Amino acid sequence: MKLAVPSLGEGGLEAQRSGHFGHADCFTIVTIENGEITGTEIIDNPPHEEGGCMRPVGILADAGIDAIIAAGMGMRPMQGFAAAGITVLYDAETPLVGDVARRAAADELVAMGPEHACHH
Repeated sequence: MKLAVPSLGEGGLEAQRSGHFGHADCFTIVTIENGEITGTEIIDNPPHEEGGCMRPVGILADAGIDAIIAAGMGMRPMQGFAAAGITVLYDAETPLVGDVARRAAADELVAMGPEHACHH
């Protein structure tokens, strides 16, 4: 599984997660195989003004991402990820990229639903 985690700064497993996926500095892409993290890479996130909240959907779909973890997301990008075949996982508590990726690898996260959507 290729998992995207919205990240602050330069990204990586020790980075802080971004609270708003569309305003993340980058996405740490975590490869998970057999419940273990086997690799990481970084994909830059263009400024939010360049395509708005749907821009990351296209970037991550083009990168072959299977899932993204978010603390909240508007309905429009949530539907965009669903249409692209990318599962949106919900976690609003875990602050570090590596820790939330390990939670995803252990299958501890639930799919984000409309009740988690931001309304802005």
